Amino acid sequence: MNKEIEEQNEERLLRLKLLSKRLDEIITIPGTKYKIGSDPIIGAIPVVGDLIGSIISIYILYSGSKMGLSAKVISKMCLNIGIDFIFGLIPIIGDVFDMGWKANKRNVKLIEKNINKSDENIFLNNLIVATLIIAILASFLIILGKYA
Repeated sequence: MNKEIEEQNEERLLRLKLLSKRLDEIITIPGTKYKIGSDPIIGAIPVVGDLIGSIISIYILYSGSKMGLSAKVISKMCLNIGIDFIFGLIPIIGDVFDMGWKANKRNVKLIEKNINKSDENIFLNNLIVATLIIAILASFLIILGKYA
């Protein structure tokens, strides 16, 4: 991998770390060292909030895919987002779960550990990302259909 691509990936990683921090750890809960971010707050909006949070998480996933991560790492990132989305759909419990799970932080750590280590087929990574998007949108539409 050439030096220019590695530098671009490092810049992307810095931006993803900042986004992850905003989503998962921007607000310190008074009297504790525990931090929450905007993701659980957005997720408090029934159903739609979890979809919005997942879309932002998918951006991190897609960025990781473009940075040359292996399909195995991309799959782990999808699992983190899927768990976050599924549990986030449960009222109140899902919001509390989201405060602790911090899927975006987990995924950025996976990117950081595996950046520039693979030149795998980008097509496979994009297929995995697309499958996750379709699964989340299908779940969202099924849930909306139940309320319609």
